[in-house]
Amino acid sequence: MRKLIALIMVATFFLALPAKPTNADEMHFKFTFEKVSIIHQKNETAVYVKGCGNYSIDGMLLPVKDLHILIPPEKNIDKIIVRGKKNYIDSFVLKQAHPLIIGGKNLGGFANYDAKTKPYKKVGIYELRGYKILVMNIFPVVYEKGRLYYYKNMNLEIKLKKGSMSPLYRGFEEDKEWVKQYVDNPWIADSYPLKNSMQEYEYLIITNEKLRNAFQRLADYKESHGIKTKIENVEDIINNPSYWNSTPLFNDTPAKIRNFIRYAYKNWGVDYILLGGDGDKMNKSSDIIPPRYLYATCHGLPLGGDELEAYIPSDVYYACLDGNYNNDMDGKWGENASGNNAGNQDEADLYAEVWVGRACVDSIEEANNIINKTISYEENNDNSAIQVLLLGEHLGFGGDAEWGGNHKDAVKKYIPPIYNITTMYDKNKYWDKNDLIPVLNKGVNIVNHDGHGWTTYGLKLHNSDLKRLNNTNFFFVYSQTCLAGSFDNWYPDDNYYKDDCFAEHLTTGKYGAFACVMNARYGLGREDSIDSPGERYDLSFFKGLFQEDIKEIGRANHYSKEDNVWRINENGMRWTYYETNLFGDPQVKIKEPNEKINITINIEKPKHGIYLFNFGPFLSFMNKTICIGGITIKANVTSEPAKKITKVNFYVNDELKASYTTKPYEWKWNEKARGEYKISIEAYAENGKSEKVDMKIYMFNI
Repeated sequence: MRKLIALIMVATFFLALPAKPTNADEMHFKFTFEKVSIIHQKNETAVYVKGCGNYSIDGMLLPVKDLHILIPPEKNIDKIIVRGKKNYIDSFVLKQAHPLIIGGKNLGGFANYDAKTKPYKKVGIYELRGYKILVMNIFPVVYEKGRLYYYKNMNLEIKLKKGSMSPLYRGFEEDKEWVKQYVDNPWIADSYPLKNSMQEYEYLIITNEKLRNAFQRLADYKESHGIKTKIENVEDIINNPSYWNSTPLFNDTPAKIRNFIRYAYKNWGVDYILLGGDGDKMNKSSDIIPPRYLYATCHGLPLGGDELEAYIPSDVYYACLDGNYNNDMDGKWGENASGNNAGNQDEADLYAEVWVGRACVDSIEEANNIINKTISYEENNDNSAIQVLLLGEHLGFGGDAEWGGNHKDAVKKYIPPIYNITTMYDKNKYWDKNDLIPVLNKGVNIVNHDGHGWTTYGLKLHNSDLKRLNNTNFFFVYSQTCLAGSFDNWYPDDNYYKDDCFAEHLTTGKYGAFACVMNARYGLGREDSIDSPGERYDLSFFKGLFQEDIKEIGRANHYSKEDNVWRINENGMRWTYYETNLFGDPQVKIKEPNEKINITINIEKPKHGIYLFNFGPFLSFMNKTICIGGITIKANVTSEPAKKITKVNFYVNDELKASYTTKPYEWKWNEKARGEYKISIEAYAENGKSEKVDMKIYMFNI
């Protein structure tokens, strides 16, 4: 997932390779950046640096290297220092980010801005299953009073002080391996102590007494497949003093449910949460699992333009379990650091301890419908072809953003060729509901959509149109449309329908989707650009599914959020993070076509021991691999059935170094290197499947 820092890491504890590196009080990182690329466009200048993304600071687009640094156990950050020699480039009018468009309304342009940017910005310190992660961005290019400067080399020093372990640290091996995928220095995770804890339950359903028997059928189904499952009544939770808080603000129903989830996560080992109930704010009988409303704004940066604020019903609150989301105890939950009057830190936890989905039901019939569709999807073994339908409407946002099909073409790049892809794009030929309904009834598996919507409308379908569905192959939908996931039935401005939102009808009806991800408030596009907040989360979701092999839809949804934490304070990113809720079972896996190819990768060289200028291993009884001088990395890659391998890639710290399509699969690494590195070999089969193996080596090649 995370691209490891492909640079020398010279922490003081590293040079001597001690067994317990957590005793160090400092962490040091060195970065070297390639030459700046400068492209003049009309009256402004775009700046790029290889290996960096572009980040909007007060509307200006600057190259950024995002960092996710794991802090050693029982340590806190005392000070962050970034040093480097600043080199003057020239004076430019820097390119600015295009304004956001929300609900068809342009939020305003940008004024010329004479800013001074710093070489780094701390996003926040967050915890993932008890592991502390510093998220920060460093900027090799800075802009000061119209002048552009460049850092070729940057040194990051993190001074540490004594801290304590998180109360949510479980010490599971699986937690450690999951955290390693998110950070740039995964070896620090090995210094966290493992515990001999047992997982009593994997899956938890929270519902009310009325719906309990309906959800018991899902629990029994899970148990029959070896998934330890527990059901808990929300009435019992809110009446149990163990989950109460003495402060009234933190003692409402959502807070009590969240406290119970924290208990289940820590003491039972729960990973998946299904919230079995609707959250209708204006209908008490249907407000079974009330959401927490999280606060976010969108605006035109940096000066002028309208600012729009929203209180967004978000199940993130039930998934990300650190903190209380309201340090300053005002009416705005989940504010960013600048909005938190109690301290300069993010009020929200942005990394999920558990993966959450919501069955947005308020009747036994609705519960049975979504359970029937979920089980039917999982039990259907006819996977000879998996059909992906890409839907793109006319958006009208100008340039590349004029058509939703342009956004969907970006998603298409993540979908392996073994999936059958069908497109319905307005840019090619206008389509309507009478074109779409027969396609859905015939049978699709995944629908990815970008277009306009409303609380009771999406995919060019009204709630009433869903009655025309009679499909028996149930599908999953990810959509960027506005408001269709407004499961409190809200619509602008502060009005509420009696009818349920589109996503609820789609998932709780007899036909349609078994699950979907849709926006609880306005979806966010960008003028003349497909690089919008909604598109970023959409791309990350499908990147998680198909590149990172995170097939469970609950995990993939939270991965899409966590993949974007580094830019959470850019315009519209927090808004979209909060509003992309999952309607459905978070543990359901997106299926692959039936053709199965098994891939086996054996690293033949290097093995444990010491290699001197490619000769060895010496002292092969060692449990480490140390290479002095260049080393040839060899792999034996086979498939079953045979001769199905199409490509083998070699990586160092997740940076692609070599790629081969025929045997022998070997590569000579002879670059300057000093320290610990991760060597990875990834093999691809002709059906799109891939396997990857990693090993750590210590490399000293001057």
